[in-house]
Amino acid sequence: MARRDDPPARAHGEELAAEWVTFRDLLVAGRSAEAIALADRIAAESGDPLRVAQALIEKVAGLLNQGGAARPAPLLDRIGELLRQAGHHPRLSGEYHVLAAYAAFADGSMSTAVSNLVQAERMLRGMTEANQAAVSTWHDMSVTYSAMGFHAKAVEAMRAGRRVCVAAGIAEADCACLETLVRSAVARDHQGMSDDCVRDLWEVVTFGRAAEPDLTVSDRTYLRYAAARLAVFGHRPAGEPAPGGTTPDSPDRSFSQVVYLTAVCEAIAADRPDEALRLLGEPAASGTWLGEAEPHRLRSIALSRIGDHAGAVEAERAMVRIITRDDGTLRDRYIDSVNARLDQDRLRQIAQEHADAAMSDPLTGLPNRRRIKAFAAELAGRGADAAVGLIDLDGFKAVNDTHGHNSGDLVLQRIAGLLAQSVRGQDLPARFGGDEFMVILPETGLAEAREVGGRIIAAVVGEDWEALVPGTPVGMSMGWAALPAGGDLDAVVRAADEELYREKRALRLA
Repeated sequence: MARRDDPPARAHGEELAAEWVTFRDLLVAGRSAEAIALADRIAAESGDPLRVAQALIEKVAGLLNQGGAARPAPLLDRIGELLRQAGHHPRLSGEYHVLAAYAAFADGSMSTAVSNLVQAERMLRGMTEANQAAVSTWHDMSVTYSAMGFHAKAVEAMRAGRRVCVAAGIAEADCACLETLVRSAVARDHQGMSDDCVRDLWEVVTFGRAAEPDLTVSDRTYLRYAAARLAVFGHRPAGEPAPGGTTPDSPDRSFSQVVYLTAVCEAIAADRPDEALRLLGEPAASGTWLGEAEPHRLRSIALSRIGDHAGAVEAERAMVRIITRDDGTLRDRYIDSVNARLDQDRLRQIAQEHADAAMSDPLTGLPNRRRIKAFAAELAGRGADAAVGLIDLDGFKAVNDTHGHNSGDLVLQRIAGLLAQSVRGQDLPARFGGDEFMVILPETGLAEAREVGGRIIAAVVGEDWEALVPGTPVGMSMGWAALPAGGDLDAVVRAADEELYREKRALRLA
């Protein structure tokens, strides 16, 4: 294997970075269709897994920019497999998880989105690249955190990207992240902190005007919005408005809504509220690129300008309903993160307890088949009987088909955490293979074992799968068999498997 400093490896890295620049120039100019076509051509012609992975990553970015109903799950699955073939590559792996997070967020899979961002950040913290591609990955993480409402984390990622700019001698404008900063500023206005919003927008305009020659089309679009939004408050930055570089009919929805709302702000500032309301009625003015609450806030301001105070109050109420809902969702996501961390602590404890006999399953952290056999031998050695439960997930194929294997892996990890929570200290939860799990309960009769099984099933049924994999509920079937001291484990597993499938057939007939 080539070392990182070997000439062939360095040349390959330079080739990847150069090709990335072409993709970046297309995407930040709102020309996603051309980036997608280029990605398809590279994927069809190249046998280099890293090159194809990068091309498909940029294709997913283009699809997400275009919005619409495109589901990138199959592409993300292919990218994940290519990255596994190619070996360790922190930047591309980090970008992969950032895009998987954004796709999950767009699909309503909040828990999946947060999990992917955590994995992406771990990858990027270990990245040694210091070039424009590395900066762009931090930029993408920043705007993804921002889109999800984690504004402090978004600014932290932006600053990490700017540190890479300094280290590489690149203009900090390459990680301007004006989308992040503008979205954070208008969120403050939605929360009633208009003075803070004005201050933050002035900072955007001051930085953006100074860096304007180096800004991308995307950042110039958000710079113009910042200036127009300040004008709504009666603050007019000196000089001509920053050219947005794109038009309301851009096929990239990530641009078109911002351009429409810029026109809304400019109409309000020019005392043309009727025109602003007409624009707000257009489909292109709706969306989430500046937060779902922003069109309602602008509608309220425009209605106030024409004297429709009752309408303005109703628009404000609609805005408050959205931000209250979003704040509750964010709190729930934090709770999910804490719960997931507690599950992982328990899994680490189980893995440590059984590390002397075998390696744990690398995906879930649970003991694997080797440990199952060793544990059964230990029970036989001390003359202890046990109950063996075999577990099979219901609906798991639909998760992989709908959301991709990355989401499927997160489901398996969540199941492992639920098992760790539900069993006793002396029990062995394990991954048997695929979407099958096993629990061995020492010195436990079948009646008591079925009570434990009921607790496990209740935990799985009660889990919020809609937040993780919307539209694909996950269930569980279990079968039990007694393992006498020194008994044949394989025969007991077959007996448990027969009961499990009797349960599945009964559920289908019910």
